Amino acid sequence: EEAGTNAEKAAVAGPEKGVQGINVLPLASLKKSENGIPRSSEKLTVPADSFDQRLFRIFVSHRWLQPKKPHPDANGHPKYQLILKCIEDMQKRGWVPSDDDKIVLWIDYACINQDAKDPAAELNDNMLRIVGMCDMVLTPVVDEEWESWAAHLERDQIEKDVAGTYGAKQWQDYWKRAWCLLEIFFAAHVPFTPELVLPLIGGEVLDFVTEKQARPHVLYGTRESEKSEVAFFLAPLRDEKLEEKDPGNGELFSENDRQKIKYHVKELRISTMVRQSKTDEAVATFGAFDVANVLDKLAEVHKEQCQFQQQLERVQEALEVRRKDPKSSDNAVAGTLMTMGLVYERLGCFDIALQTHEEALEMQKKIHGHDHVDVAKTYNNMGLVYEKLGEYKKALEYYQKSLEIKIKAL
Repeated sequence: EEAGTNAEKAAVAGPEKGVQGINVLPLASLKKSENGIPRSSEKLTVPADSFDQRLFRIFVSHRWLQPKKPHPDANGHPKYQLILKCIEDMQKRGWVPSDDDKIVLWIDYACINQDAKDPAAELNDNMLRIVGMCDMVLTPVVDEEWESWAAHLERDQIEKDVAGTYGAKQWQDYWKRAWCLLEIFFAAHVPFTPELVLPLIGGEVLDFVTEKQARPHVLYGTRESEKSEVAFFLAPLRDEKLEEKDPGNGELFSENDRQKIKYHVKELRISTMVRQSKTDEAVATFGAFDVANVLDKLAEVHKEQCQFQQQLERVQEALEVRRKDPKSSDNAVAGTLMTMGLVYERLGCFDIALQTHEEALEMQKKIHGHDHVDVAKTYNNMGLVYEKLGEYKKALEYYQKSLEIKIKAL
């Protein structure tokens, strides 16, 4: 009960820094770009965990217009202009923060190293976390022929079924592309904490989040820009849609990405089964190793959203899965115990945190010996707990043990 209360207080106060390894593009930097959507080599992005305040984070999900070049936009930067105009419109309406410094974006072309041998490989471990840290998904749709399909349609007709009625060719193609489908499903299924975003939003975005309790996904195309209309909201996709529109069967510019897509689809299926309290069934279907890894990632998402009680539940499940699996290494179990001890500390359950760290410590000593870096980390973690308990002599003792091992490792 106390743990739940602490988690709620943390959620209201705002998140701790916890999105290491992910870069974002500040809206102010995007506006200053002279080349439209900036390439990663322009180095306009910053680490997502480098901010001291809670920002509004927008994931830009889009189909690249020039994949052979490769470039996400067309000549004249029409997609870039749509992104800026959509955000500006939402700011004027009070839907999102009016201060540019409170908005950052994740755009693949800017935030993934495009000079890497395989840029998409960067998403292998981070896709779930990237979507999980974002508060909104925005899909810009360049459509110079919008009048040919939209002239006879009123807005309310489109709103009844945006996915099926919006007639832009780029939008229809979007629903065929493997990466785009994957992003749609991740947006709908990765955990989302409305309480964190409520202080930053208003208007129809607030209405959507309050009613749906889901991450909003908006579409803004040339039609909306030309008619000075607001973006359309997509209905969150239900679980059964994953079978109907499996991203694993979607179109790809490079077939080399097929296995990555299938891996992420497996992550989606596992996370859906976890949400449905079918973790044992997920293990039977996909194996303990993959299920435990997804549980680790879900725990990270909950941590980044300050859902510490939910983080604890996912870590506990990962520990149980690994302990039941004869193929799981003792090192993986010890690492999970380390994480669990940290979560208990965040929840203010200091006695349980110490017990958990002690269990991890004993396993680490048996695996690595007494002078390993993991042993030093656990000593340090225990020192932090003792410090919070006001037992400063004990804290100093464990800090010294940690320091001695680190000095030996130099």
